[in-house]
Amino acid sequence: MATLRTIRLRIKGTKNIKQITRAMEAVSAVKMRKSQSVALAARPYAISALSLLHNLKRSVSTANVHPFLRTDAEQTRKGERGTDAEKRMMLVVVTSDKGLAGPFNTNVLKKAEQFVKNTTTPSPALPQSGGHPSSTEEGKKITLVTVGKKAGEYFSRRGRKPIVALTGYGDYGELAEVEPLFEAVSEAFVSGKADEVFVIYTNFLSAMKQEVVVRKLLPFSEEGLEEMVRGIVPERGRFAIKDTNIPMGTNETNNTNKSREYLFEPSPKEILEAILPALLKVQIYHAILEANASEHSSRMVAMRSATDNAGELIKSYTVSLNKARQAAINKELAEITGGSEALSA
Repeated sequence: MATLRTIRLRIKGTKNIKQITRAMEAVSAVKMRKSQSVALAARPYAISALSLLHNLKRSVSTANVHPFLRTDAEQTRKGERGTDAEKRMMLVVVTSDKGLAGPFNTNVLKKAEQFVKNTTTPSPALPQSGGHPSSTEEGKKITLVTVGKKAGEYFSRRGRKPIVALTGYGDYGELAEVEPLFEAVSEAFVSGKADEVFVIYTNFLSAMKQEVVVRKLLPFSEEGLEEMVRGIVPERGRFAIKDTNIPMGTNETNNTNKSREYLFEPSPKEILEAILPALLKVQIYHAILEANASEHSSRMVAMRSATDNAGELIKSYTVSLNKARQAAINKELAEITGGSEALSA
């Protein structure tokens, strides 16, 4: 059995840890609410831009379509991409720079590994080394872009060094801060280095529930943009909104909008060329904001669990301390009683 001094030191150390985890839980709760409020503040802009995109697409001929809207078939037909067998993909993986966030980073990285495994087919002629796909693969080829130190370190250790590894996308970032990531994604797609661009991040559903999602960034689709905008509103909690219908002129409101005609100044093509890059930035920005809110929520839950475990450990140590103290008292009483009997004999 441990000595009384050792048990007291353990209790003191555990109490210090409990204070730290409780403070981290409170800080993460504040940051989570702040990150979600920032994401919600930009939602009206995203809705308006998406509604404008819907109206612009009807006014622009398919011959002058923006590169961000072109499908793989259109790009292949125009000779701007390779054949389907040579299709290339870019995967943006969003994690955190810090740990102590429970399964937050692990879930994202597992989803990324599963996506890569399901998308690529290793060549049977060239055996893999170390269990990782070789540089020459049949089917779709994937290049990685990582946001967050954890993702960059994870893939670098496994021989899949990202072409762009970004860090420092922390709390309440500004839209201008995603410019390096936007440039990397748009340049790769427009230049033909990537036929499709996907992003994997954690979508914030509630304080206790987050979901790792895979969404296509490029080429643009209205369905994907609508899904992104709807995902900004959490299912439950302080910022939950019961009515999440998006009045973007699609689906049920399509019939009314068909009868309307809009005059655009400057031309619809010029407006489209300006709004599509802005929408891409908003998509990337919201993915990072959702990941930030999910990170803080996951850390809050992890720290709350650590605080509860520390409390249970303190109780256990206190019981052990009382037992050790009682054992020491009983031993002293036995020695006193034995000495007294020896003197009286």
